[in-house]
Order: sequence, then C-alpha cells, then structure tokens
Amino acid sequence: MFKRLSATAASMLVVVLAITSCGEFHDTGDVSVKSPDGKIEMVFSLKEMQEPYPVGSGMYYTVAYQGKQLLVESPLGLQLGNAGTISGNMLIMAVSESAGVDQFDTPLGKQSAVKAEYNETRITLRQKEIPAITFDMIIRAYNDGVAFRYYLPEQAPEINFPSAEHSGFFKDFTLINELTGYYFPGDEDAFAMFQIMLPPHNYEAPFAKIRLGEISRDSTVALPLLVQYADGVAMCVAEADLENYPASYVTGSREIDFALSTSLVPLPGEKQVKGSGSVPFETPWRVLMIGESAGKLIESDLIQALNDPSKISDASWIKPGKASWDWWSGKVVKIRRGRATEGDFETSTYEHYIDFAAENGLEYTIIDDGWYGDGRDLGADATTAIETVDMPYLINHADSLGVKLILWVNWECLMAGNDSTFDKMEKVFATYQQWGIVGVKVDFMDRDDKNIVDWYRKTLELAARYKLMVDFHGAIRPDGIRRTWPNLITREGVLGLEYVKWSELVTPRYNVTIPYTRMLVGPMDYTPGGFNNTIEGKFTPRYINPEVMGTRAHQLAMFIVYQSPLQVLADSPSSYAGEDGLDLIREVPTVWDETRFVDGTPGDYIVLARRKGDAWYLGAMTNWEGREVEIPLDFMGAGNWKARVWADGQKADKNAEDLDTMELELDTGAPLAIKMAPGGGFAAILTK
Repeated sequence: MFKRLSATAASMLVVVLAITSCGEFHDTGDVSVKSPDGKIEMVFSLKEMQEPYPVGSGMYYTVAYQGKQLLVESPLGLQLGNAGTISGNMLIMAVSESAGVDQFDTPLGKQSAVKAEYNETRITLRQKEIPAITFDMIIRAYNDGVAFRYYLPEQAPEINFPSAEHSGFFKDFTLINELTGYYFPGDEDAFAMFQIMLPPHNYEAPFAKIRLGEISRDSTVALPLLVQYADGVAMCVAEADLENYPASYVTGSREIDFALSTSLVPLPGEKQVKGSGSVPFETPWRVLMIGESAGKLIESDLIQALNDPSKISDASWIKPGKASWDWWSGKVVKIRRGRATEGDFETSTYEHYIDFAAENGLEYTIIDDGWYGDGRDLGADATTAIETVDMPYLINHADSLGVKLILWVNWECLMAGNDSTFDKMEKVFATYQQWGIVGVKVDFMDRDDKNIVDWYRKTLELAARYKLMVDFHGAIRPDGIRRTWPNLITREGVLGLEYVKWSELVTPRYNVTIPYTRMLVGPMDYTPGGFNNTIEGKFTPRYINPEVMGTRAHQLAMFIVYQSPLQVLADSPSSYAGEDGLDLIREVPTVWDETRFVDGTPGDYIVLARRKGDAWYLGAMTNWEGREVEIPLDFMGAGNWKARVWADGQKADKNAEDLDTMELELDTGAPLAIKMAPGGGFAAILTK
C-alpha cells in the first residue's frame, strides 16, 4: 500500500486537507504546487510537444525558484515491460491537495530535530485507451526543494480493463526504465561524478566541475548532481527512500541541449530489465534540493525527511562517537627515526589501537580486514579469528577500558552464496552480539541494482535485531534510510582518505568540493585526521604510514565540516603521539544540535559552523589557494565569547604540519578574520 508517515514518539506528521477535486476528466491543464514560503514552484502539465521533443502528448513538469526557471518542460513516465509505457495519452481523473509538517528528532544528525513543512498534491491519472492503467503522481514542495514519485495502485478491472481479454491485467510488472528527465534552460555549471554503468558501483570517484553541455548521451553521472546557476542559486538532483528499486543515474541527450535523462541500473545478468514488482507500488522520491547558494543546501535535511520514521522503538544502544582504526596506516605500531614499523595481524597490534582509543577518550576501535583471514576469501569464517588474534582477550581488554569494538566483514561472507538468503548473516550477527561487539563495518558490495538495494534494508533490519550499528563501505550513496534504520551509523559511498595510499585524487580542492556534493545526501565515512601533512607538489602516495595533501589545520577542520556520527581517525597512534591538534580531535563532537553554512563556494573553500549545547564549533578549509576570510558571527547572538583556535602556522606554506594554537576573546558584533595557507584550514571552539 502507499506509504504514509505515521505518528510516533519521535516523529509527528500533521496533514490538513485543503482541496479535493474528482469525477472530472482533463486532457490538458497545469497543476501547480508551491512551497509553504511561496518561493519554489513545480508545475505538472499534460502537453502536446513539438520537436526537438518527442512529438505527441505527454506528461511534463517545470520547476522555478523565486520566479526563475530552474527546469524547463521535462518529461515524466515509466516504461514497464508487460504494460507498455506510461507517459502520454493521459486523463487527469482527480487532484487532491494537502499541507503538512513532519517533525522528528535527529539525535544522530547535523541538527537535533527536523521540522519539514510541505504542500502536497496528488494527481490521479488514467490512460485514455483500454487497457487503461491508473496511477498517481505525488508531488511535494518544501521550502528547501521539491520531491515527486510515481504510485501504482491496485487496478479496478471494471474501469481499467473491462473486456475479458484484459481480466487480471497488470498485477505484476517488469521495470524497464524510468522516463523522468531534468531539462535545463541553459548551459549551467555543475559538479558531476562520472561513472560507468558496469559494476563496481561504490561512488568512490571525484566530482568534476563541468558545464551541463559536457554530459553527453555516452556519459553516465551518479547522483547527487549539483547544478549552479549564474546568479548563485543551486539545485541538487538526488533521490530518497530507495526501496524495491535500482539506483538511478542521469545521462545526456543527443537531441536536446542541456537535457538529462534517468538511467537505471539493470539486474545482475540483465541488460534491459531493471526490476519487477506488483501493485500497489511506489517509486523512490525524485528530489530537487534548492537554495540561494550551494552552501545553504548543506543545512537541508530533505533527504532524511522523505523517508519513513524509525522502526527501532528503543534506539538508546545506538551511540555516536569516534574510533581508532588499524587499516589505513598499515597497522603502524611505532615510528623509529622517521620510519614506520608495521604491525602484524596479531593481538598486540589491535591492543595498541584499543589502548590509544582509551587514552584519548575515543568510544570505539574498528578491527578491520584480516582479523578472520583474507577479506577476499569468500569461504572464510567471519566468526573465527585467525590463530594470532585472541578475540576474547581483545573484547575483554577493550571492555575493561570502556572501549567498544566494531568488526569488519566482507558482505559475501555474511551470505550463503545467494543475495536473498540471510540465515548465515543472522548467525554471524547473533555471534557478534554474544561476544559483546557493538557494530559491523560491512564492505565490498560495490553494487546498486535492485537486489542489493533490498539487501541493504534487510541487513539493517537484522543488525537492529541484534543491536549492531552498521557502517557500510564499498557502498551506495545515502538515500535517507538512516531515519528508518538509525543503526546505520555512517557509510562510505565517497572517495575518502584511503585513496592517498595509491593515488593523488584526494586534493584540497576535492576536499572542499564534497561538502557541497556528496555530503548533501547524508553522512560520509571519509576517515579524516591524517597527520603526515604535505604542501603542494611534495605528496607521494604510499601504502604504509601514508601522507596527506594540505595542512594539519585542514585535516583538523574536517572533524567539524564533515558530517558523520561515527568519525573514524585515519592515522596511527604513533603519528598522533605528542602532536598538536590531537586535543581538538579528543574534544570535538560527532553529532550536532544546529548547523549553519557561513561562507564558501564549491571547489574553492568552505566555512561551516556547528553547535553542540552552548558551544559553537567553526571549521574552515581551502583549496591550494591561500585565503583570508572574514567570518560573520552574528548567527551566534550578541555577546562576548572565548575562542580556542587551531590555525595554520606562519610557516604552513612551507611546512604543512605547522599549527598555531591560541585563545581569543571575541565580540559577535564584529567578524572574525582568519588566514589559511595553501591547502590550509582553521578550527575553533567558541564558548560564552
């Protein structure tokens, strides 16, 4: 049945019916849906279109912001293998309008609570010719964007399929494609992640700054896609509530300039078939986040609001925090005369990382690939540690120090060779709970077809049953499911700091692009905190004791700028020992009561403010261009504040590890002037 958000202790939905019209047939006409503040408008139309559009009648929509056209007539529709194409030759049967506000707490988010007001219109349509499929277009306009989806109800045979030859028609269907398009009025700037439609799909690629005209019919671009208009207005194309459906991408058009079409991931082994289903059925939300600037989109929780409320009645066992981690540094246990000593897969190595977590107030240690054998060996037993790892000792030792353990596992080692058989996973999760493990880091899915999308949800449900938090790696990008299953504590789906081990992709420019792109759709396990910092031109990829591009302050600012309820420290205890900046990492929270975008542009720099309790945290980062920025503080309210600062030192342009720490007294009536070195950053904790 059609999913409605229900009232719970943590979520309240108020819907007020405004207008309902039915019993009328409309060949044409526009249906307008406006945001509560009136700034955003989506218009649905049945229209006859001429070339270069496909000639004939069809369903189209436009989107405007403060009267400015963001999307021109863009097509809508579904292509179903056994039921033909649902796109044109339609009648509007009914239009119903409602207004609502969805309120829910977000203790693991970038703000403590969400209040999402919207206006909703439901348009019931029917094909003119028999057999006549009936379906709904559901459109919501929020103050920070619009969302729409297709809903296929159970069909009424006496109306839709009156002849005997059509009896029982259209209960089950095959999904071939979705015809949703995004047609832009001009050649706007965009930040796009180019992909290929063949696996692996793990969303670990950079975002390139391009013009929309550079996305050709031969291109495949992953969501989210950020589009920046000439006047600064920004729109992010995304999706939410992905269930029983493959992930969507966009591709260009050969016939129409600046036109993007939806491309769906096929089922494994298939070329045309993307999935199957039965009515009633609804697609994911197609989401257009809209704001006066790209930075304002960072404040939005629209993706999360478009998902169902939590299915976990008591989530008190889900706790945010920070973790030590052995894999990135190459299990480095000590540095001697500038050379790293690599640890083995043995008890003492993991104990070293647990002790570091305890000494520095970190809640967790992640024991990564190798603890139960070769992670690529799909026959390995994920409940049996190798001989050199005494797991009972490590669990007891960590527990005695107040540190909890999270275990890495290859997703296929949780399955019995079948995507839909979860008996083995349940046994593994039950074992971990019995051991006292609190979370799993599940890796290497590298797919986003419908089958694996279903697998994600089932895995979260099973993990919740055994009170296990989940960190997905090698994963699809977020769709807001963490609202429904908050035990999804974080996920990768991002080109993170691990790539410095073998590439030069993780540049300061990239680092100040992903807050405006990937981070818009949800938390990202980027794993910040590399302390072997290098200036431009001096970086060399290396697998053991890796280096990072940019300054120490640049890395520290990530703990404020990058959203992740579980922040995983990349570097080794030896790299952190006695170093400036570790004190900030110890103290900074991982969840927030409020988030404010302050200043910046994608690919250039960012200044972000986050509040936890009565304290504000400022994080700023720049690309390879040194930068002086004045940060307005009026959002904090009038008064005098004390600031503890971690900033680029005077020699940071020559020695990237040079860090200045200081205390300042500030008056919020005046801006705070900061200076960042090339590849630099700035972090501060402000208290009254």
